[in-house]
Amino acid sequence: MAFKLEYLGHTLEAGADLSSLQYSAVSLDDGARSINGAEAGGILQNKPKSNEFADIAYVGIMKFRAGGTILKDSWLRVDSNSTMIVAGSGYHLVGKSLMAVSSGSIGTGKFNFVNPPYASESSFVA
Repeated sequence: MAFKLEYLGHTLEAGADLSSLQYSAVSLDDGARSINGAEAGGILQNKPKSNEFADIAYVGIMKFRAGGTILKDSWLRVDSNSTMIVAGSGYHLVGKSLMAVSSGSIGTGKFNFVNPPYASESSFVA
């Protein structure tokens, strides 16, 4: 299934070599990889090296790198490898998958890194 990628984003100087982290979560405070949803500022859209400009998407429909198997319509969180995995209670919800994705693959989802909610059991009630 194809999706039209539409998102809001901005640029930031990369604080580390991010050339191998395209579609991974990045932090706005230091321009490096993010290890959780609380510090994540968006998803990296390009492949910058240190001190180059990183294109960061923070809200909208965008690609992401999966850190585990994800089913369609799963809530997502950022893991310690800067990838997206299925969210559970006790984590910041940063998005929802629009497709099933296998671990290590690229998927598409709807994201909002502006103010990600902290998940409780009631967050997952449809």
